[in-house]
Amino acid sequence: MNQPLAEILRPKTLDQYIGQEHLMGEGGVLRQAIESDKIYSMILWGPPGVGKTTLALLVAEVTGADFYMLSAISSGVKDIREILDKAEKSDGKSILFIDEIHRFSKSQQDSLLGAVERGIVTLIGATTENPSFEVISPLLSRCQVYTLKPLERRHLEQIIASAQKYLQEKLQCKVVFQEQEALMRISGGDARKLINAIELVAMATAPENGEMVITNELVGKIIQKNLAIYDKKGEQHYDIISAFIKSLRGSDPNAAVYWMARMLVAGEDPLFIARRMIILAAEDIGCANPNALLLANNCFQAVHHIGMPEARIVLSQTAIYLASSPKSNAAYMAIDEAIGWVKKTGDLPVPLHLRNAPTQLMKELGYHEGYKYAHDYEHNFAEQEFLPTAISGKKFYEPGSNARESELRRYLKSCWKDKYKYIILLVISLFCFSFCFAQDVHYSQFYQAPVEVNPAQAGCYDGLFRVGANQKTQWLSLTKPYVHFTFYADAPIVRNQQYRRQLSVGVLVNCDYTGDSHYNSVHPIITLSYLNALGRRGRHKIGVGVYAGFMQRSIDYAQMTFDEQFYHQIFDADNPISESFGRDKVFFFDCGAGLLWSFSPNKTDRYLLGVSAKHLTQPKQSFGDVDTRLPINIAAHFNSSFRLVSDLALQPAVYAEFQKQFYEVVFGANVEYFQMKNSYTTLFSLGGGVFYRWNDAVIVDFFFDWQNLRLGVSYDVTVSTLMKGNKGRGGLEFSLNYTFKRKKITKMGKEPCPYDIM
Repeated sequence: MNQPLAEILRPKTLDQYIGQEHLMGEGGVLRQAIESDKIYSMILWGPPGVGKTTLALLVAEVTGADFYMLSAISSGVKDIREILDKAEKSDGKSILFIDEIHRFSKSQQDSLLGAVERGIVTLIGATTENPSFEVISPLLSRCQVYTLKPLERRHLEQIIASAQKYLQEKLQCKVVFQEQEALMRISGGDARKLINAIELVAMATAPENGEMVITNELVGKIIQKNLAIYDKKGEQHYDIISAFIKSLRGSDPNAAVYWMARMLVAGEDPLFIARRMIILAAEDIGCANPNALLLANNCFQAVHHIGMPEARIVLSQTAIYLASSPKSNAAYMAIDEAIGWVKKTGDLPVPLHLRNAPTQLMKELGYHEGYKYAHDYEHNFAEQEFLPTAISGKKFYEPGSNARESELRRYLKSCWKDKYKYIILLVISLFCFSFCFAQDVHYSQFYQAPVEVNPAQAGCYDGLFRVGANQKTQWLSLTKPYVHFTFYADAPIVRNQQYRRQLSVGVLVNCDYTGDSHYNSVHPIITLSYLNALGRRGRHKIGVGVYAGFMQRSIDYAQMTFDEQFYHQIFDADNPISESFGRDKVFFFDCGAGLLWSFSPNKTDRYLLGVSAKHLTQPKQSFGDVDTRLPINIAAHFNSSFRLVSDLALQPAVYAEFQKQFYEVVFGANVEYFQMKNSYTTLFSLGGGVFYRWNDAVIVDFFFDWQNLRLGVSYDVTVSTLMKGNKGRGGLEFSLNYTFKRKKITKMGKEPCPYDIM
């Protein structure tokens, strides 16, 4: 075969062209232009081997135009001028095809402008890179850009069939492609690679009994190349670069360097890698570390100047720096939300005081009047309105949870006070500059409101009547704090000392106000529990409990900010000022159950294990025309207390909660110091401890008891690496309870339940 097989198989007619049906299929825009001989300058953008050169040749063939071809790798301005001179002297149409046009410098591309503008040549440029970045704007504006898609397997199979037909005629033998996977893998979607591989195998294989059988093993033996799984121009190109970017975003420099090495070994263009790091520096790091963008941009310049193999060192340094930088997508989210609002609200007028007033008429109309020049004021800041009136107070930029953007948050808060609702985080923790992020499990679940954890615990204190209250404030719940109140009362109502049984009832009311979207809920329930002591001494006890009640949730659209209205898709862009909103309410029945086991080996030590399920009815909730069901909540807990020395006790505890795909596990211990009034009654006690919420936060709590009164407080210290939405809650919690008429215990086993079960 004197002529390469790829040239022999190159299509000669439009019907023979394989792939790109969106352009070259029946009715395709480019096919219609070719058939009607209305060809204009164009840029063909797509991966290698998808038919860019073939398409240019077909255009010239069908239209009968003179065809000139240049490669940007080996051609310069002189070559361009020679072709343009020939084309200008020609009487017919001339097509200039430039392969790899993205490799032309700005001056080389400038030399084409005049000829393209005057129609001396019809330019067809081929590029594997995004022309928006690689082709100068004046030239790009004179060309139509067509995107060529990667060839699919069915296209490659058509090429194999075409090669098979030709080889059978040429070699006068039967050619059988018994397996195609190796050829597909070698080609990586590149038709030229596929045909070259077929040609190489066919030339190196002798027919046997008039038949040439091509298998995966044969292809592997003949093509002596250890192909990397990653192919820089095939499907794996996109998978590996995706893994690289996600590793940088995920702050794993080790994985980032590995994926970069995979690309470099496979021959990826180092400038492509550098460009992607520039984008990541702005999108995923942003204001959390502004130096990241500077370094990424300098990396691109350095790689461009020095080239491989030394460029690998610069790329590695930059990748490690980006992966190790704090992350924030606040700038990315801000511009996207701003663009969304521009599209939604249209061209809102610029406030008069922000407009220039170069003429007297404009001054008379009030232009520029009232504008405050910031540098004339203290701290170079003067409060005034910079947004259109219709969206006054709209916040697009929400600083991220990192040290640098926390400084920006404090500055913006000091400037704008409550206008844009920038919340200053309170820092009360064991670690400086830690933020108060958390989820839901706080002090109350362990010690202050046990009925809220498990309804089987109603009346478990050895008191006639117990009341309590709990207040929890969670910060950074998007825009406003989340406030939660719990009120409860419970007591035994029926006792049988002979059989050591107890029936108890409790009342619990939960109320909350979710600041980020103005949800309010009220959840009153009644609990009923039954406790039975086992054995003669009554050290083991089993309890069961149920609760039933209702829940009302509501959302007040009228009190929302523009952010929240936009999020709930109720903002009317056509009538932004006078639009009025109502309140949605959901009312549903709720029930649950619980089970517990307790063990008291002596009068000071106690252990309790329990499990509960809430929202067994899975009620339906509807807000904003979206129907959802409240998932069942499963909780398990272990509480204990045992004396270390005469006046010191250790209280380990574990709590686990699961609700659909969400879960949290908390474990830790309190240490309690106490002074006894007599052998059975505590005068006072105080203590505290530390609990760890898995992969999220450290909870620090303190408590004080004075006879029947107990006061507790807890706070979270974040250690979370979770997404912002999961960390966006938490804060400070206060709890108080009081037990009336505690009964004095004189003999173990006679009490219906441990004296202080929590």
